[in-house]
Amino acid sequence: MSSPAQGTSGKKGNWAARLIFGGVALVFLIIAYYALAAVLPVWWANVIRGQVQGNLGAGILVGMFYGFVFTFVPLLVAWQATRKRVGWPWKVVILVVAVAIAAPNLLTAGIMFGNSEAAHNGQRILGTEATWFPLWTQIAAIAAVVIFVVGLILWKVWRQRGKKVKALTKADAGRSEALKATDGNKAEPPAPPPASESGQAGSRADGR
Repeated sequence: MSSPAQGTSGKKGNWAARLIFGGVALVFLIIAYYALAAVLPVWWANVIRGQVQGNLGAGILVGMFYGFVFTFVPLLVAWQATRKRVGWPWKVVILVVAVAIAAPNLLTAGIMFGNSEAAHNGQRILGTEATWFPLWTQIAAIAAVVIFVVGLILWKVWRQRGKKVKALTKADAGRSEALKATDGNKAEPPAPPPASESGQAGSRADGR
């Protein structure tokens, strides 16, 4: 059997290993963040430049596509996490998937609102090769949010209306059944007296 001292030392060893692992993971995440922050803005700006190719109309259309699709779809996916039947682990997974789908718009926002050197380089690329892309991305993203919110409100109103209609239908069905039962009781003829009572009544009449 292990002694209490050995158990305590084992717990301390586990906590020490977890702290070391957590520290290494945090350092790795910080390094990855700065590496991606230095590379992704310029890479994404070059991707958009290749798609737009300096065409103003293409910049508007591409911006509208990215802004609307990659805002509306992530909102629709993230909304699934609000369902009661979805457990907490799956809620986190759904939110991570929603953020991953919104990555194009997040990259565009990082370029337009960032202060790093990579963000400034991305701004210069978009400003010369895809002039209208950032503006129409923002406009389409706002439109997607508005449409999603309005649709969600209409869906909730329709759902509440459906519940009220079902409740009224059940209440009407209950009333109609009660009325039918009452009418049936009134329509039934009175039951004839038992044979013994009718015989006694006849004998009494004969005695008179």
